[in-house]
This record gives sequence, C-alpha cells and structure tokens, in this order.
Amino acid sequence: MKSLSNEQILASEISSYEEMLKTSIQLKARVDETVTALETSYSNIIGAKSIFEEIKKENIEELRLYRQTIAREVGEITQAVKQLKSNLDSKSLSDLREYVSLCERLKVLQDTGFKFPA
Repeated sequence: MKSLSNEQILASEISSYEEMLKTSIQLKARVDETVTALETSYSNIIGAKSIFEEIKKENIEELRLYRQTIAREVGEITQAVKQLKSNLDSKSLSDLREYVSLCERLKVLQDTGFKFPA
C-alpha cells in the first residue's frame, strides 16, 4: 500500500475545504435570494392589507348608511300606517267596505252585459 505524502494530504484537505466553500457560497446566494423573495412577499402582503383595511372601512360605512336609511324609512312607513289607522274609524271602515262591495256588484253587472246609461 502506498502511503500519502504530506503534500497530498494537504492538497486533499484544501480541495475538500474549497468544495465546502463553494457549497457555502451557493447556499449563501440561495439564502440571499430567499430573503429578497420574503421581503417582496412581505411588502406585497402589507400593501394588500392596507387596501383591505381601506375597503373594509368603506364597506362598514356603506352598511351603516344602509342601516340608517332602512331604519328611517321603516319609521316613516310605520308612522304613515299609524296615521292611516287613526284616520279610519269604524264608521269610515264600514263605509269603505260598502263602497268596495258596490263597486264589485257594478263590475259583475258590467261583465254580464248590463249597459249603464251615459
């Protein structure tokens, strides 16, 4: 068996270290690329979050206005119905029913061919 000289051992060690250095440099480059990609992604996420927050504020404001409008309109309709109910006492309601009944009877007569005088 051949024994290795000190120079050969040193050359082998240097070659190993050079290979590890090359691999380390490649890994560092990949880490740097990853850091850059993460920074870009983080910036994009922060930008998207900012846009979302603005849209969220606008949507909340629109919903508030919608709710206020609905509440106001329901109040107005309720008030109109209350006023209508207070204006229709039992006599008025009876007269209104009689009027509707007469209109329905006249419609039946007209549908059967009855000619009303002009």
